[in-house]
Amino acid sequence: MGRLPDVGLINQRYTLDLQGSQRLQLRSWTARLELRFAKTMDFQWKHNVWYTMKFQSENQNGKAVLRGKVWPRDEQEPAEWQIEAADETPNTTGSPGLFGNASDAEFFIDNVQVTANQ
Repeated sequence: MGRLPDVGLINQRYTLDLQGSQRLQLRSWTARLELRFAKTMDFQWKHNVWYTMKFQSENQNGKAVLRGKVWPRDEQEPAEWQIEAADETPNTTGSPGLFGNASDAEFFIDNVQVTANQ
């Protein structure tokens, strides 16, 4: 198997990062790689498969509540969030965006939507 890239979504100055090292990570977006706030879990994914990613941020009771999920494009969306975390020192504003690191492999992005929380 070839190497996998890192690809993700940015929301409210946080990143949901699908990592080529077979992990899924929520983290505070910073200009440097220090991790002021991060939650990481193992997450197996495959090359040559399109995935859908969903990332939600919400300000609640003085915290930023972050939720993410990733699934193969042709499968049904999981009912539950796969990764969740709350930042006690929140970024309360920020724009949506896309993240990628293709130094090890290519990635492609298609069908981007930004919607209000539901």
